Amino acid sequence: MNFLDKNFRMWLKTLLSLALSTCLFVGCETTRNEKEEEVVVIYRNRSFQCEAPESIKRNMLEFVNSARSVKHECGSKRYPAVNPVRWNSALAKAAMGHSRDMAENDFASHTGSDGSDIGKRATAAGYDWKAIGENISAGREATEHIVSAWLNSPRHCRNIMSSNFTEIGAACFRNASSQYGTYWTLVLASPNE
Repeated sequence: MNFLDKNFRMWLKTLLSLALSTCLFVGCETTRNEKEEEVVVIYRNRSFQCEAPESIKRNMLEFVNSARSVKHECGSKRYPAVNPVRWNSALAKAAMGHSRDMAENDFASHTGSDGSDIGKRATAAGYDWKAIGENISAGREATEHIVSAWLNSPRHCRNIMSSNFTEIGAACFRNASSQYGTYWTLVLASPNE
């Protein structure tokens, strides 16, 4: 084996390690007439726990609003600082329903096991929306790490930095027997006033 073969194998091994440690993040922003979806690889760790709901509420508001308070580059697009979002319990209910569905049915997608999308889930939770978006994650434990990773993903970052959204709700649900252990949903929306 020559020097180039050894270096190539080391490079390939490093690349594969990085690929396996990448997290799944699916993000989309939807208005009444549009929908898009993105899927990446999921990190697998069945030992992760979910934070308590009150901690998720406090931390998600803190980290999302901290991000929104300064300008960000989301991929190739620059976003200025935007107003903070506030917590909405109906959006948190929709987020919990979807996180639980993903955990109990062992999948990670914007489409629920019943075929629902975020618009239908938010409406069913009692939220009348004019703009809505959703970020999901699987196999992560702390809100801080999830928001940080979403900010490094262009589509998720765009959802967090969108001035179209004024309210959020988030939830985590754990199922140790599922493939990824923890399933997170962040719903971002603006009410239809």
